[in-house]
Amino acid sequence: METGTGKNILEVQMLKNEITKRLIKHLISIFAVFFVGTIYYWIFEDLSFLDALFFTGITISTVGYGMPDTISSTGRIFTLFLILAGLSVVLYSVSYVTALLVEGELTQLFKMRRTEKRVSKMNNHIIVVGIGNIGTQVVNQLLRFKEYVVGIDANITEKEIRERLIEDGSKLVFINGDATNENVLLKAGIKQARALITTLPDDALNIFVTLTAKNLNPNIYVVSNITNMNNLTKFIYAGVDHPIATAEIAGVKMVETIRLRKQRENVLDVLNIRDKRFRVEIVDVSSTNLEGKRIEELQLKEKYNVYIIALLKGEEFVLGPSKNEVICKDCKLIAFGEEEGLSRFRNDFLQAK
Repeated sequence: METGTGKNILEVQMLKNEITKRLIKHLISIFAVFFVGTIYYWIFEDLSFLDALFFTGITISTVGYGMPDTISSTGRIFTLFLILAGLSVVLYSVSYVTALLVEGELTQLFKMRRTEKRVSKMNNHIIVVGIGNIGTQVVNQLLRFKEYVVGIDANITEKEIRERLIEDGSKLVFINGDATNENVLLKAGIKQARALITTLPDDALNIFVTLTAKNLNPNIYVVSNITNMNNLTKFIYAGVDHPIATAEIAGVKMVETIRLRKQRENVLDVLNIRDKRFRVEIVDVSSTNLEGKRIEELQLKEKYNVYIIALLKGEEFVLGPSKNEVICKDCKLIAFGEEEGLSRFRNDFLQAK
């Protein structure tokens, strides 16, 4: 399960309540000492209220401006106990606040408040659950398209995810927590988010995150990583709109790259669109029948249903070259088309002279 050493959002909320309760307790203790001291000097030692308050303050702080001559023997004994009580209460309270600052708990609370404020201003953002290898790539791609992203993970810190980013991370808000917990998803703004992508390595966790998210926001669009295709039906029942078998896709791409690799070809991608297979290839022009020809006279569209979508001319990249462009010896073509058409194109043009 998505757990870690870091406190999740619910634990931080409980910590915030506990710290608030303790701070109030310390403030009440300090106020009580001031109140008792002031009332005693005011009523029993006949000092004015302002003098009583002032004398109580300097007594507790041990500043030592001196004691009024009118103070009775009983008052002196009371002052002694007031000094001891004041020192105990004040020093304990100061040490508690210092511990909060040193241990970072108070800083963490302020950080969580800032995070909550940022998320509350978001609308139609995308939540990414699990910032591992896949999740990091997902976040980078979303940031590339200027999307607002809330990332959730319990096993890494915000510093670690920031170090992995290659895009501007100003639109990313990170929450350290367990996404199977409703409170964590609520903190991530699940109700106003438009999509959720879960990339956890465990199918059961991805399904549970989806069920929790759909319960909080039935209209949210969910994309999920699936590691075992036998669980596909469960993903559909859980409400996953688009399950993606990332491992299988990577395996298919690797095998197809090996199978389709030719001496003068570089297969960039294989696409399945309906019942047709398309490919994007880089073709090295040197020592082929393409050298010196204009793109128009090749009649690629008419004969092969193949398109030259770009030219690489040394360091120059020409996107959508003109039909009058002459193919030079050192050029490389980026061709797109159906597999059958590209195969005939290779047979006619890509044979060495």
